[in-house]
Amino acid sequence: MLIKEIIENIEPGSLLIVHASFKASKDEGVSPAQMIAMLQERLTPEGTLMMPTFTYNYSGAGLPPYDPATSVGIENGILSETFRQTPGVLRSENPTYSVAAWGKHAELLTREAKPWAGLGHKSSYEYAYKNGAKILLFNVRNNRNSMLHYAEVAAGLPYNDIPFRECWGRTANTIKGELVLAAEYPACSEEFIKFDDLFVKEGFAEKLGNSMLIDGVKMVDYVVAEMQKTPDMMLCHDWCCEPCVLRRRRLREHGLI
Repeated sequence: MLIKEIIENIEPGSLLIVHASFKASKDEGVSPAQMIAMLQERLTPEGTLMMPTFTYNYSGAGLPPYDPATSVGIENGILSETFRQTPGVLRSENPTYSVAAWGKHAELLTREAKPWAGLGHKSSYEYAYKNGAKILLFNVRNNRNSMLHYAEVAAGLPYNDIPFRECWGRTANTIKGELVLAAEYPACSEEFIKFDDLFVKEGFAEKLGNSMLIDGVKMVDYVVAEMQKTPDMMLCHDWCCEPCVLRRRRLREHGLI
């Protein structure tokens, strides 16, 4: 589908989180800046646009200190990087999983979100969820859907304190100094691909060509409920995946699987 056709499915005035692979788009007549302008026009100033600008500035990662004004996002895509630098766009202070936001709830998603909160409680994602977030996966699949990590935290299972990589540490490097992070770490997301068709079947997601539009609130509520029945549903089965192996072990220790 053309970008214009996809955007026509977005509800004006909504809070929209976009994960994108712009390079995978075959709509050569639209630039990243033009797509951002089209999204803003569709949402109107009463809506909100949010994109990930993750930098993973864990203290053990050996990266320069995180600066919201200048730090370049890592593997978020050209659309996100262009959006981050667009006039009127704000950026959050979380040094690992920052977001950029524009519109009605931009201040809430960036200034009110706690710097120590990644994708869990008091984070930009929790505030987005509480304000009715919709999610556009533009030419990407659910393994890029960061709101699913918030759902893991919201489910309250006893494994979110296990980080993706222990060697990264549990603090972050920022221009204001070292920051102790909340012990709610996102980990592996490879298993999330299985949700592509399931979410459509459950009725809260719509496929738009190679893209997908999801009701983020219904999605989180669904995943939280399902995790109570199948606590390891978010974990992959690769025996070399450090966080999934450790998280599944933790669930066994608690008698949950």
